[in-house]
Amino acid sequence: MKTEGRFSLDATDGFPFSRDSKDYQQGLALMRKVLGADDAAKIEALIDNPLFGNEIGYLFSKTWGALYARDNLPLRDRALLLMGSDLALGREGPLKDHMRVALYAGVSPQQIVEALFQSMFYVGAPGLVLGLKVASEVLAPHMEAMKNAPAIPQRTKEGTMINDLGVRLGPINHVAMAVKDWEKTARGFASLMGLKTWRKMEIPSAIMEKAEYYGKPAEFVWISAFAKLGDTLIELCQPVSGETVFADFVNQYGDGMQHVGDLSHPEPLELVRRYTSQGVKIANYCKIAGVAELFFLDTREQLGGMFLEVVAPPTYAQIAAMGEDVTFT
Repeated sequence: MKTEGRFSLDATDGFPFSRDSKDYQQGLALMRKVLGADDAAKIEALIDNPLFGNEIGYLFSKTWGALYARDNLPLRDRALLLMGSDLALGREGPLKDHMRVALYAGVSPQQIVEALFQSMFYVGAPGLVLGLKVASEVLAPHMEAMKNAPAIPQRTKEGTMINDLGVRLGPINHVAMAVKDWEKTARGFASLMGLKTWRKMEIPSAIMEKAEYYGKPAEFVWISAFAKLGDTLIELCQPVSGETVFADFVNQYGDGMQHVGDLSHPEPLELVRRYTSQGVKIANYCKIAGVAELFFLDTREQLGGMFLEVVAPPTYAQIAAMGEDVTFT
């Protein structure tokens, strides 16, 4: 609309924007996870601008919020697509952001570099030069972390078998995945299998009387989210920091099934004793005083790459009272 000889474009001219909208809150949460709080604060500062704040807020909500959340195309594919358009247009800043979105969405550093080389034949060598320049900056922390990561303890010698211990676990009533983003995975379970409510809790070694990683004292944090599907307790384990079998798994393989368990075995400590007597190592051990002992046994060689969890006392069908319920619609 025109006001006193000048042209003004506000929310009533087609840019409806609200900080309370689902799109804005969803986009802001994603940006904080992907780019960090500092970059998110810059966007919030732009939205505070009285001259064009609503327009920026509208555009941000529709891109980082509504568009990224659409189910028609996975986030990783959107990120790769945007990286290609950034290379073609020579946009260094957006390329950095979209490369970080790709990493967050599960694209590996190696796959990002491969995408850059793929693009070279369509956008030209200058685009590749720009892409490698940005990649060297964005991927540097990830490559450094991979270089300095502690070696994952190796499995037992190839072909090693243990004697029949006479142990009969009974039904496998617990399966767990190691994942980079438990919320993203839980949303998938909600849409595909109807598992909409999850009990989420943060598990730090600080609450434990004793915490170990392959027999050595360790400090770590992971997030567990639980849901019941029939008679099976499903768990999503997201590593946060420190040395855990979940971090090992995600760093080496990405998301995937990481351990199983019979959480109702009547003699869990005897079960652990029998396995360890045959050379099976306890990968992570957690003793939460007055609550439970958690044993993550390194049975990868015997169980086709899977760990076995044993809990004392037996806790099958019991989702811990601590934590909070999160429901996905």
